[in-house]
Amino acid sequence: MSVALMIQGMVKRYPRHGVFQRGFEAQPAVDDVDLQVEFGEVVGIIGESGSGKTTLVRAALGLLPYQAGTVEVLGKTLSNLSAGEIREARKDFQLLFQDPAAMLNPGLTVRQHLEESAIVHGIPNPENVAVQMAERVGLPHRLDALPNQLSGGEQRRVGLARVLVPAPALLVADEPTAGLDAAIKADLIDSIVSHRSSDSAVLLISHDLAMVAYACDRIVVMLNGKVVDRFLSKNLKSADHHPYTVQLLQAAGILNQADSSECARESK
Repeated sequence: MSVALMIQGMVKRYPRHGVFQRGFEAQPAVDDVDLQVEFGEVVGIIGESGSGKTTLVRAALGLLPYQAGTVEVLGKTLSNLSAGEIREARKDFQLLFQDPAAMLNPGLTVRQHLEESAIVHGIPNPENVAVQMAERVGLPHRLDALPNQLSGGEQRRVGLARVLVPAPALLVADEPTAGLDAAIKADLIDSIVSHRSSDSAVLLISHDLAMVAYACDRIVVMLNGKVVDRFLSKNLKSADHHPYTVQLLQAAGILNQADSSECARESK
C-alpha cells in the first residue's frame, strides 16, 4: 500500500435549516473533489476561508457525513467499518485541530494530557511516553503546567504531542499555525513535518501559501469547494497556474506584478 489517503469524487452539502429553506444547499461545500496523499510525502491544501478544505478532510476522516464519493484511509473504507472498528482505526490517523481549546482539558497538566493519550491508545509506560513526547515538541520544562499557563504556541505543541503519541501513519493538521508569530510558526511546522517518513504521511491545511510552500512536497488549491490547481512546490513559480493561484502567489509576495501578469497570460 503506497497511498495513505485516497478521496475520489467527494461531494459534501450542508442542509438548510430555515423554515422555507429545508433540504441541501445548491452549491456543495465540497464539489467532486479527488485527492491522493502517498506515504513519505507532505501535501498541502491551500485556500481562502470557506473554500471547503477543512470540510473535505473532516469528511474524509469520518467526522462529517458526505453525499457522494469514495474515501480510503490507510487502505480502509471507513463507511464499511463498525463504530468499534473506526475507534480502533483512528489511532493510525490523527487530526490536529486548529483551536487548542478543542484539544486540551483545562483541568489537566501537560503531563496528564500525554499520559492519558498513551493510556487511551494502549501504549505501555505512559509516564515515560509523556516525558518523551514533551521533549519531542520542546516542552520538557512545561510538563506540570496547566493549559491556561501556556502560551498559544505551547498549547499547539501539546496538541501536536497528543496526536503523535500513537505514531499515526497519517497526520492531518488543520491551520496549525493560525495566530502565531513567524518564529513560532516555523518551529511548529518543522515539528509537524518531521513526522513524515517512508511509512507515514502528513496533510497540511492552511491559507498561508508561503508556509505551505516551505513545508510541503505538493500543493492542492481549493476554491468554492473545487480543486482548481495542483503542483509540486518546486514548481511554485512556474507559469501554468490557475488565475486564483496567481492571486495567492502575488498576495503572499512570492510573485511580483510582472511575474503574475505572465502567469495570468499563460493560464488562459
